[in-house]
Amino acid sequence: MDKNTVTQRIRERLDAGSLPRAIPPLTVKPGASTSPTAHVSVDTSIGVVRCAACDEPGAQVAYRFPDGRILRFHGQCHRIWEEECQRGPRGA
Repeated sequence: MDKNTVTQRIRERLDAGSLPRAIPPLTVKPGASTSPTAHVSVDTSIGVVRCAACDEPGAQVAYRFPDGRILRFHGQCHRIWEEECQRGPRGA
């Protein structure tokens, strides 16, 4: 899938709220309060499940959120999601 298509899907999912706009921290100082928090780790579904951004199989990065939700991305899709989160809401 090309970058423009992935970017458009990510923007739509950010606007719809199905992808979070806040990139969770990868590390947290003990006792520090952050929101949202998530953990990036290896899991047995990596490479098998579909990417949260493009819906294609083979996701390589996984975020586990405190509410139990797990989002998985391909490396490139993950970078695009981070860029779009940093860009902020459209029309703002």
